[in-house]
Amino acid sequence: MLKLKLPFIIVISSLMTTACIQNQSRPSVTNEQLKFALSNTESRLENQIRQQCQKIIDNQSKHQVGLQSFSKEQQITRKQLDQLNEQVEELNETLVQRAVVQSAQAVKATATNSCPPAAPVTLNDKLVLGQTEWLWIESVNRVFPARVDTGATTSSLTAQDIVTLERDGQKWARFTIVPEEGSDNSYEVEAPIARIANIRQSSTNELDKRPVVRLTIRIGNMTDTAEFTLTDRSHMSYPILLGREFLKDIAVVDVAKKNVQPKPDILKDRASAIPKKAKQANPKASDEE
Repeated sequence: MLKLKLPFIIVISSLMTTACIQNQSRPSVTNEQLKFALSNTESRLENQIRQQCQKIIDNQSKHQVGLQSFSKEQQITRKQLDQLNEQVEELNETLVQRAVVQSAQAVKATATNSCPPAAPVTLNDKLVLGQTEWLWIESVNRVFPARVDTGATTSSLTAQDIVTLERDGQKWARFTIVPEEGSDNSYEVEAPIARIANIRQSSTNELDKRPVVRLTIRIGNMTDTAEFTLTDRSHMSYPILLGREFLKDIAVVDVAKKNVQPKPDILKDRASAIPKKAKQANPKASDEE
């Protein structure tokens, strides 16, 4: 019995000895060591996290700067596009205006070239006149409206500021003609006096001496010399009246019509009178338009 237990005891003793030796080769870890290891690990992780966060912040800053730069470039590009659009609109307006002007000039040129001057209206070699016509006066190179009146014997012309003067031994009259009542475009005219007419005033039955001047005129395409009594017609609608003495043998009158004859043209190679008011405002003004 003792022989059987002895080997078993030896085995148990060997195992216990081995366990003790192994326990002695592995020293135990203290709490301070654990705390220190944990602290180092936390610090290392914290540094890594901080570095990662800093990288993210740096990348965000770079992206933000890039976005701001891109936004500024967009604004500059938008302004440039707006300026280009404005320039295109201005160019279009200029081209349209130029096209309209050129078209109008072309139409005018075509009309001028294709349409001959209006021909005078005649009947049995006499001018046909309406109750009103345009009259050109040579001394001022101007065109005035005139009333045709077969009931009046003589022709008359509205005149203001009449002054009689002598030139080369002949009596002349200087006066102002006003195209219409209230108009500022009055014109100074000088013409030789043909005679003195005695005009009986209807209101007082007294005779009024009025100078009769001789003027070169044109009506339609007919140029002639006619006599006009200078009188105050400012209360009338027309500054000039054409009477029977002028009309006889040269014209027939159709009172149902107006301005039958074409309007005479102002001569371009001759000076035209400027309004008297403009002369007073600018004494150095030329008599040429």
